[in-house]
Amino acid sequence: MNTTSTAAGGAANIGNQLLDLFANGGTLGWIFDYEDADYEVLYALGHSMYAQARYSDALRVFGYLVTCNHMEKRFMNAFASTLQMLGGYKDAIKYYSLASVMDMSDPLPTFHTAECMNALGMRDEAREALGYVLRQSTAPQYAELAQRARAMLELLGGAAAPASH
Repeated sequence: MNTTSTAAGGAANIGNQLLDLFANGGTLGWIFDYEDADYEVLYALGHSMYAQARYSDALRVFGYLVTCNHMEKRFMNAFASTLQMLGGYKDAIKYYSLASVMDMSDPLPTFHTAECMNALGMRDEAREALGYVLRQSTAPQYAELAQRARAMLELLGGAAAPASH
């Protein structure tokens, strides 16, 4: 028996099983039988580390959570925020974008994306993102965020750049 071809066939089978799992809304945490309480304990740990400015440690915890449950917006936002605090602005933008797609009505990830864009010197893109934030922030619960977006927009030179679509 050729063990190399057997191992390769097994790996391909596992890969196909994982693709099927993800295609049907599953997560890696499901494979390990993680429950909501397990995630919450890790999230609280990561949040505590973040609050203590232990960003490298928080990044590991939030990264693990994103790996195990890529469908949870809070984990995506926490990971992105930690990347942002560590100066990983390009990567933070990617994860904030995923969080935005998970809930298009939430303007907060887009606001943080604008912060990252500004840090990268992408002023026009940041202004455009802030324009989106203002359009998304009409509900009373977003009044403070809208005020922050207007202040940041003013610091960046005024009105949002028109979308080039």
